[in-house]
Amino acid sequence: MRPRSRPRRIAPALGSTLILLLLAPALASCGDGGSGVEVGDVVPARQDAQFSGKGVESVVALPIGRLEVTVGESVTEIEARDTRQLEQLEAPEGSAFVPITWQYDAATFGALSAYLDTQAKPVVDLVADGASYRLPAPEQTGEGAESFYVLVRGKGRSPQLTVAFDGVSQQVDLASGDVEAGAAASLYDIAKPRTKRYPCAPEVDFGRPTVRPPEFSCSVTRPMRLPYAGDAWAEEGRSWLVVTVRTTLGRWNELAEDLKSGAIYYADKVESTYRLGKTEAARVIRDNANTVCPDPANSGGCTSEFHVVFDVAEKASRTLTIDQDYELLLASTYGGAEAKATLDLGVTAEARLRK
Repeated sequence: MRPRSRPRRIAPALGSTLILLLLAPALASCGDGGSGVEVGDVVPARQDAQFSGKGVESVVALPIGRLEVTVGESVTEIEARDTRQLEQLEAPEGSAFVPITWQYDAATFGALSAYLDTQAKPVVDLVADGASYRLPAPEQTGEGAESFYVLVRGKGRSPQLTVAFDGVSQQVDLASGDVEAGAAASLYDIAKPRTKRYPCAPEVDFGRPTVRPPEFSCSVTRPMRLPYAGDAWAEEGRSWLVVTVRTTLGRWNELAEDLKSGAIYYADKVESTYRLGKTEAARVIRDNANTVCPDPANSGGCTSEFHVVFDVAEKASRTLTIDQDYELLLASTYGGAEAKATLDLGVTAEARLRK
C-alpha cells in the first residue's frame, strides 16, 4: 500500500470505509503496553511483495485483470523490520493482524481494456471472525505488488474477501483459495485476446459515383464473448460479443463530367456504425491512439480503429456490416475544375467473423 504524506487514521466501525494508515512513531509502543493501533487499521508492510509465496494464494478474475491475493497466518505482533515505520507493533487484546499481499497479473491487467468504457473500480471487504472491514482498492497499474496488515477483532480465523465490481460480487475463501464467482464466472475462461486481423470482404460500396475507387482496406479481429464490456455486465443468458475493426481510406478523386478535370480530397473525420446481422452495436468505442485522419504516415489517408460491442444471445450472426461516414476536405484541383470545399462520403463493407 502507498503511504500518505501525513499520518492519518480513523477508528472504524464494522463495515465502515477504511483508509490507508501510515503509523507515526508517536503512535508506536511507548512502554505502556499500547501500540497505538485500532481494529480496522491497515498497516503498510516493509516490502512490496512481503508475503508472496508465504501463504494461501487466490485469484480473482475481474474485467480489468486477474487479482492475485496471498494471505499469511494472522499474528499478534509485527516486528519492527516488517513495517515501513520500523516500529514494533502489538495487537490490542482480543485482536490480530492479517497479512495480505496482492497484485494484478501483468499478463491479464488491461488485456480487455479496449472494450471497457467505465470508471468502476473494485470494492474490497475483508471478512474475519464474522466482521467485515473495507480495504483500500488495489493500485490499478498492473505493475508491482502491495503488502499490508489489517488489524481485525478476534484471531483472524476463516478470512474471506468480498470483491465487488460494478455491482457483481465474488466471494473468496482465503483459507482454501476457493472463489465463488457468481455472474463473473465466465471471466475465468477468457484467454488473452488474439491480435491477428482478418480482411473484410473485397466488395466495398462507396456512397458517391467514381471511376477511380480510392484505396480502401478493412480488417477485423477474431470475436470474443465477454460477461462485462462497455460499462455493464451482460444480462443473464446473454453476453457481449466484441470485435475490433480497422479501416484505411486513401485519397478521393472527384472527377468532373468531362472526365478530364476534377479535385482531390482527403478524409478529415470519420464516424462508424455497425450491425451484426440485424443487431445494432450496443457500444462503439473509438481508439483515439489508432485513429488518425488525415494520416501523414499513410499519404494523407484516414486510418480508423473502433472497438465494437454487441449484446447477443447464445447464437449470433457472423455477418458484420460496417458503415462509415467520412467528411472529405478539398486538397487540390486539376484541369481547371471547380470544386466544393467539403464532401460527404459513405462507405459500406462487410466481414465474415471467424469462430
